[in-house]
Amino acid sequence: MLHLLRWLGIVWDRFETIVGGLFLTLSVSIVVIEIVGRNLFSVSMIGADEVASFAVIWSVFFTASIGVKKNIHVRIDVLFLLLPPWAARLLDALGTGLSLAFTAYLTYSGWELVQESIMLGEMTMTMLRMPLWIPQSIIPVGGFLLSVRLLQRLIYLLRTPDPELTLRNQL
Repeated sequence: MLHLLRWLGIVWDRFETIVGGLFLTLSVSIVVIEIVGRNLFSVSMIGADEVASFAVIWSVFFTASIGVKKNIHVRIDVLFLLLPPWAARLLDALGTGLSLAFTAYLTYSGWELVQESIMLGEMTMTMLRMPLWIPQSIIPVGGFLLSVRLLQRLIYLLRTPDPELTLRNQL
């Protein structure tokens, strides 16, 4: 069972990285094609800027949860260095719990937003006239991915003993 969970974790990590990378690549490709088309051929694609913007947003939302897993999001580390290890870990767990509450709400409200956009038939206000629920869908998807990673981190912080505290207790 543990082997299966590790395998699923690896597959999930790769999926997030690949999908996020594909959306970023799509965005850069569209921008480059648009620049070349405008400058060399005086031609512009309808909705290129819109699709490129949405692709960047999707890339960020897909890969933000990897930052949670690797614990590389921006935070004020000096505070963690000044506090005793147990207090720093408690503060980390508190921050993770608050972030989890926020992302859970983001997931819920994003879902409600998408449902409302579908119900009202909302479209983007550009020439592309894309159904608005398509770009909005990343809000509940990204919120869910972040929520799961934050839950994993919170469980890790609460269940795994701090190596520095364990070492101090052994001395």
